[in-house]
Amino acid sequence: MNAGLASLLAATLAVSLPARATVSIEFQLGGIEVPAGSIGVLVADVADNEFTSPINAAGTVLSVGQKIGPDDVIIAILEGSNLPDWGAKKGFASHLTAIDYTSLGVAEGQDLILHVFADRDAGDPIRAGEPHLSYRTGDLGQRSSNSTMGFILPREGGAYLLAYLGAEHSGNADLAGLDLSPLGYGSGAGTINDHLSSSTSRHTYFFNVATPGFISLDGNGGSGLRAELYGPDGGLIAASNGNISIFETLSAGFHRLVVFRSPGPGGMPYGMAFSNGDTRSVVPDLAVGPSLSRLVGNNVLGGAPGQISRLDSVKARPVTGFATIGNRSTRPDSLAVVAGRGNGFCRIDYFGPTGSSITSQLLSGSFRTTLIDSDDPAASIRIRFTPNKGKLVRNKKVLKRTFATAVRANSTVGAVAADAVTLQVRTR
Repeated sequence: MNAGLASLLAATLAVSLPARATVSIEFQLGGIEVPAGSIGVLVADVADNEFTSPINAAGTVLSVGQKIGPDDVIIAILEGSNLPDWGAKKGFASHLTAIDYTSLGVAEGQDLILHVFADRDAGDPIRAGEPHLSYRTGDLGQRSSNSTMGFILPREGGAYLLAYLGAEHSGNADLAGLDLSPLGYGSGAGTINDHLSSSTSRHTYFFNVATPGFISLDGNGGSGLRAELYGPDGGLIAASNGNISIFETLSAGFHRLVVFRSPGPGGMPYGMAFSNGDTRSVVPDLAVGPSLSRLVGNNVLGGAPGQISRLDSVKARPVTGFATIGNRSTRPDSLAVVAGRGNGFCRIDYFGPTGSSITSQLLSGSFRTTLIDSDDPAASIRIRFTPNKGKLVRNKKVLKRTFATAVRANSTVGAVAADAVTLQVRTR
């Protein structure tokens, strides 16, 4: 094969002992993004009933003659190579001799597919959620002028060539779907900066979760940027459009992150930060007022000014106000809430949404909201001030006094964050 074909996907099938139904294959797949240590597995669809996904074939040994699913036969195992014309990219290059149709139970005309497995060796079993990519095409327009066959087992006898050239080598075959890269999830944190070369490019990142854990994925690109996270069973865990924002608790096993773009012209650059911890910050948001419909302090954060409500107690009568506790973050948390106590001149009591007293919990700082995030309604607290008339009324006149309580909520996970409001009562 000449140097111009070093960037090609090629299969040369030459007859050897036709009576034995035996052929030979020279296979090259070059100029694509596959990590070192990958293998290619060439498989025939013997029953013409669509290919079984390797996701549904955990335990299958990756060896010639083995079956992926009930009837997809492995006819060749290809090891990774790195030919000079491929530059920094990689691919496969192997000579496979004496492929016996009869002993393998395959026949001409059966569809072929190439599965690419990262971090695998011939003879290894398929693992649950095994990261892989698959490639085949029936588009004759993608083949080079040298090609004499498609992704099917050819007729016995004769020599055949299957050649595809990626766009980066001035061809027209889109091999972007073969981009497969490890994501350094186990290292704790990292970043990725890459570029989708076309509207049909798909970048696949794989990583193994040894024990159940969390993943944070934050990214940005154009408005058409999309990302999908798949679990060990192949099921979609989460999807994100535009800026990537995925925060999920993961089960053990292999996972795949696929980055691509919505239909549109051209490619798209993107950047991504990932971590095996939750990088989001909880954002407590408190508000206070005379009623739940008249609150101040919503979306005023961090205890900033403007979060105080003032009430009057006429003739030292009891007065009631309200405080609400919300979380403006998508990271859920059970917020810790503490409040001030009264004194001999004015008693202060606190009641939860059901009407039960939570005074002792708030005074001790042991009160916790339910697990809430930005999608949940704020928790409410009713606050009752009961002035002591025996101490505040002199000669039938009410002494003017001001009593106040500060209600404060703190995050209990991640970085420390807090908000606070004040309810003030004046007797007159």
